[in-house]
Amino acid sequence: MSSTIARSLGWYRLPVMVIAALASLLLIVPFLILVSTSWTSGSFIQFPPEGFSLQWYGEVLSDRRWMGSFWLSLWTSTISTLIATVLGVAGALGLTRVRSRVAARWIRTLFIVPIALPPIAYAVGLYGVNMDLGFLRGTLVTLIIGQSLIALPYVFVIASGGVARIDPALRPAASTMGARWPLILRTIELPAVLPYIFSGALFAFIVVFDEVVLAVFLMPPGMQTLPLRMLNASQEAFSPELTAASTLVSILAIVVLTILPISNLIRRRRTQRRIDAAVSRPTALEGVTE
Repeated sequence: MSSTIARSLGWYRLPVMVIAALASLLLIVPFLILVSTSWTSGSFIQFPPEGFSLQWYGEVLSDRRWMGSFWLSLWTSTISTLIATVLGVAGALGLTRVRSRVAARWIRTLFIVPIALPPIAYAVGLYGVNMDLGFLRGTLVTLIIGQSLIALPYVFVIASGGVARIDPALRPAASTMGARWPLILRTIELPAVLPYIFSGALFAFIVVFDEVVLAVFLMPPGMQTLPLRMLNASQEAFSPELTAASTLVSILAIVVLTILPISNLIRRRRTQRRIDAAVSRPTALEGVTE
C-alpha cells in the first residue's frame, strides 16, 4: 500500500516527505525536552538539565497527593468511558434499524455534536445544574456526566465504522432461521464490531483522562484529578515534579495506544489460524470420495 501511495504522489513525494518529517519533529522534540527536564538533579525546570537524577519521579510516585489524584482520574475516566461505550455502541447499532434517512441523520448529528462544542460549554452548564440540584454538590456525578458526553462521539463514530462493515444480509438471514434480536446482537453484531468498540473506548479514555476544563468547574472541594493538580502545580511552583508527572502521563497514553495495534495483530493471527485450520481439515465429501 505504501509503494502504491508513493507512486501516485509522483514528484510531490519529496515535499510530502519533508513536511511529514517536520511535523514529526514538532511532535517529538517537545516531548524529548519534557522528558529531559524531568531528569534534572536541580530544583527548577531548566533545559539542558542540571545533572541527571530520577529523584523527581520518586517524589511524584511517593507523594500521596499526586497518587491520589492519579487514582481519582483513573476511576472517573474508567466510569465515563464505560458509560460512553455503552451509549455509543447502542447508538451505532440502533441507527441501523432506523428506516427514515432524515431521522437517522438527526440522530447521528446528536451523537456527534458533543465533539464540536468546547468543553467549557458543558462545564458551565453542568455547573449550573450542580448548583441548582443540591444533592449533587460534593459528588463526582456531574463530572462523570460531562466526561461521558465528551467521550461519546469518539465511541459512536468508531463503532459506526464497524457496524457499516457488517454484511446487511446477515441479520435477515439469522431472523429467517428463527434467531431473535438478542441472539443476533450477541452472535453476529457485537463480535463483528468488538475491535472497533475497543478502539473507540481507548480513544475516549485518553481524551477524558486528560480533560482539565470540566475538573476546574465540577470537582468537589478538596478533590483534584491529575490534570487539575498539574494545572495548579504549574501556577504555584514550576518544579520538576510537574515535568515528571507530565512524562508519566505521556508514557501512560503511549502504552494505552500501543495496546490497540497489538490487540489487532493478535486478533488477525487468531483469525488466520482458524482459517488455516478450516482449510486443512478434510471435509466429509472428501472422505466419501476416498
